[in-house]
Order: sequence, then C-alpha cells, then structure tokens
Amino acid sequence: MENKPKVVVIGAGSYFFGKPVIYNMVHSPVLNRGTLALVDTDPAVLETMTAIAERAKAHAGVPLEIIGSTDRTAVMKNADFIVLSFSFRNAYYRELDTRISRKYGVTMCSSDTIGPGGIFRALRELPEVLRIADDVRRLAPNAWLINFVNPTSTLGIGLMRHAPSVRSFALCDGNHEPYVRAMYLNKLGIIHDEEEFTPEVDAKFELKIAGVNHCTWILECRYDGRDLLPLLLEKTREAARHEYDHAPSPKAKPRLNANYELALMELYGAFPTAASHTKEYVPFFQGYGVTPVTPEPIICFDGYNRADEMAAAWAETRKLATGETPIAALFDSGRGDHATDIIESMWGNLGKKFYINSPNRGAVTNLPDDAFLELRCELDLEHGPRPLPVGSMPRGLLGLTQQVLDTHELTVEAAVTHDRKKLLLALAADPIVNNLGDAKNIMNELLEAERDHLPPEWF
Repeated sequence: MENKPKVVVIGAGSYFFGKPVIYNMVHSPVLNRGTLALVDTDPAVLETMTAIAERAKAHAGVPLEIIGSTDRTAVMKNADFIVLSFSFRNAYYRELDTRISRKYGVTMCSSDTIGPGGIFRALRELPEVLRIADDVRRLAPNAWLINFVNPTSTLGIGLMRHAPSVRSFALCDGNHEPYVRAMYLNKLGIIHDEEEFTPEVDAKFELKIAGVNHCTWILECRYDGRDLLPLLLEKTREAARHEYDHAPSPKAKPRLNANYELALMELYGAFPTAASHTKEYVPFFQGYGVTPVTPEPIICFDGYNRADEMAAAWAETRKLATGETPIAALFDSGRGDHATDIIESMWGNLGKKFYINSPNRGAVTNLPDDAFLELRCELDLEHGPRPLPVGSMPRGLLGLTQQVLDTHELTVEAAVTHDRKKLLLALAADPIVNNLGDAKNIMNELLEAERDHLPPEWF
C-alpha cells in the first residue's frame, strides 16, 4: 500500500464539513501526500472549495493532490475513502417538514433525524446514497464509504441493509473524540483547560456513551474509580438554574437545553449527550396532555433562520477562496473534522478510538447484534469499526432505543419500496407522532409538497 490515500468528498460545500476536511488533509502528515477529490454539483461552490484547498496546500507546502469535479464518477476510481456530506436545499425542506407537521400537532426543533422531518429527509436522501453505493461497488470496491449526511443512522441502516457488499459506516460530529472527553472532564472540574487533558488524565477517565445517533446517553462516567454521574447531575442542575439568569435563546435547538438535560437525567438516570436533538425524540416536551410541560414545550425549527446562517457562513468561506481572508486563518483556528480524523487513524494505523454509527455486534448486550448504534469503537483499515463493550441498556432507555430503531428501519424499507403503507407504519412507530389520522395527513401533504424531489415511484 502506497502512503498516498485518496479521499473523495461528495458535497464539498457542506456547511459544517468542507473547510475542516481541507485543514485536516493539508495538516496531517498521514494524509497530505495523498489525493483530495472534491465533488459538488454546483460549479461555483466547487470552484470556491477547490480554491481554498489549493491555497491551503500552497501555504503548508505539502504535495497533496487536489482534484475538483461536478461528476463524482470521474474521480471515484480507486478511492480509499468516500465521504458523503451533501444535502439538497437543506433549510428549505426542513422548514417545509416542520411547518406541515406542526399543523397536525407534531413539533420538531431540528427536523432532520426523528419525527416526520427525519423520515422525509431519509426519503429524499437515501435514494442518492444508494446510487452512490452502486458507483462505489463499480469504481472503488475496496473503499470505505462514510456517511456524514443526516439522518445518519437511518442512511447508515440503508447502506447496511441494501448495499451490504460496500464497506460502510456512519458518523455524527456530536461525540467527536478526543474533544468530547476533554469537554466532559472540563465540565466536571477535573481539568480546566486543554493543556491539562494529558494521556495520563485520559487513561483514568471511563466514559460509556450508547444509543442511537442524536439519542445517545452517558450510562457510566468515572474518573480514577470515582462515579461522577452524581456530580454530572449536580452540574446540570446548576446549569439549568443559570439558564434563566440570561434571556433563553430564541432559537429552537439551543433553547433551555440544560433544563431539558436535567428533566431527562432525573427521569432516566443517564445524561443525554445531544439535548438539542434528544428533546425532540421524546413525547414529553411536545405539549401533549393537561399538566404544563417543564421546562416548556419545544419550539419549531426555523428554516429561514438556518438559511440566513448558512448564507453568512458561505460569505466568510468565499473570503478564504478569494484571499480577502488570509489562508493562515484556516490554520490558526482549524481542527480536524470527525471523518478525516478517523481516516487518518485508519490509514496510519494509529489505533485511536472514535464514536461511530455501525452494527452493535454485542456491545450492548440487550440489543440485537445488527442494531445500528453510536458506540465507541476500535477500528482499522481492514476490518473497520469494532464497538467496545458497554453492557446493558437500562430499562426505559432500552424501550426508547428500540422504538427509534424501529422507526429508522421502517423508514428505510419505505424509502426503498415506495410503499405508502410502510411509510405510514414508520410515522406511526415514531415516538412523537400520537394520532393516526394526523400521521396520514402529514404523510399525504408532505408527499405532495415534496413531489419534485422524491422518486416518481411514490406517485
């Protein structure tokens, strides 16, 4: 094997992903002798990202080969890794999903992984993911296909079930090592800055996180043998009180998250690692019932606000391409993204551990081996991710996890069969849909509203 990995990124203009992957490919001595192939169907976006990559390469003085193409098949041949980070009119469709669902009493604060929003995003994205998998099978049969597109667990299940010959796993940047471990050590007062996060400190820290992506939980948290879950609960109570000292965010995802964390931790005895999403996975914060909801019913995702944020971020990205912002700024503030950190470890045989979405393989003892979970994994180039033992998922969370997995599995089957009965079953299984008539209306209205971007077989 030559020390020249070929990494193909499909969706090079990604809101979160594009610039960090360029930073990592240029910065890492394991990767920067290889090839970075950037793919985007928008020529202007592709030109911008390719210009940034070329400027970063020149600034670092490395031999990384940069390729850009609007046609993925032109650059996929003999790739070692293919990373998916695309989406089509992300904010527009999430706003549409949210607005129509809310009309029928279903509120989503993120609208991209659970609820009707997560289901319909999978209907839009999975057909393209499976077409890409077909291209991988033909052009790069030895490559690892890494899905970074939401709903990442649903699309990962789709690849596992319907492209089994393609080596694949799925990612989210929420539990990105080593940063997530340092963050919790800092939150708990064990360390106070990044310089204190040494290998010796890390070796004393036991953190067990398990669940389905965006619905993952800290089940165990120990430092030097001491159980820190009681301290984490205390810190969460303190953060929840302080949230009211300042005006709560008007935005749906970050609003009152410490208070939602507290409610969930007091209920389940485990800490939700992605409260901005997890509060959307449970029915408790929808506003159903008679008793007032604490802290409050979640509010709707604002797609227009997200579109404005993405436009502002893109304006800053273009400044890097044109030179208005010095390329050194990318290096001064940069860090690796989750996917290329993993690629670096796999290619360089570095032996690092990461949280990855893949089959359970016995790590959670009371869930099936093929349950698609986000778990800490060892991994290498030959075998891919191997989840580390977790033990059992506690009752309560076990049932929620199974319900979320059922929703995701049914969504995949609906997406590949274009069967409206299966789609309705997926909506009925979803933890925040509580009325069958509403589910039917949401299904029919969203199918019609998104007709232009759904396979014609639905109609």
